[in-house]
Amino acid sequence: IGFVSGEHITPAVTFSFLIRGEMSFASAIMYMLAQFFGAFIGALFLYASVVGLTTGCEGNSVDTIDDGANERLCASSCTLDADSGLFMDCGPPFGLGTNVVSGAIGQGSAFIAELIGTFVLVFTVLMAAVHPSNGSGPNAAPIAIGWSVMLAHLVLVPLTGCGINPARTFGPAIVALIFGADSFVRGAWVYYTAPFAGSLCATLSYEIIFKNVPTVEDDEAV
Repeated sequence: IGFVSGEHITPAVTFSFLIRGEMSFASAIMYMLAQFFGAFIGALFLYASVVGLTTGCEGNSVDTIDDGANERLCASSCTLDADSGLFMDCGPPFGLGTNVVSGAIGQGSAFIAELIGTFVLVFTVLMAAVHPSNGSGPNAAPIAIGWSVMLAHLVLVPLTGCGINPARTFGPAIVALIFGADSFVRGAWVYYTAPFAGSLCATLSYEIIFKNVPTVEDDEAV
């Protein structure tokens, strides 16, 4: 969809284009609404695909789980009744991957981590796909951007689940909430603020430092 819409996918990238003056406010809002709605629809498809996984959890104890379920799945998706020892009120399996800040770090640290992860993503987009002298060609930019996303996930998944995209956080959280999970998780605010802060930092870095840096071609022309 790159030739159709620019393939922003995340509101963090759209926000960068907005503050750089390449999009109107109305267009940016429409992009973001489409991103959040797309995440919601995607999460619905995910729920439809995995809803049966917790069938063996409901009404069973740790010792009697059946139908292919396992203790980790049931513990992550259901409430364990303290009196009966049975798993009850099962929601979507694993909360559909809803982002949660690890108990090993504070929410402030999670904010910084998500900010840095989003900075890497947006800065890569600007340098590989937007800069007029990037020299990467139309096929190399997606590879660079994909690697930046993978790098962010390798670092952030143990800490925050790797949001770096408010729409990605929103979709599973809302669908999980609709179908019975408590998706108002610790540090939820981080996933809707840090990506925009990271996008702002990346955009300012690009505009102030890197946008007008002379290239090798410029030096040869002189």
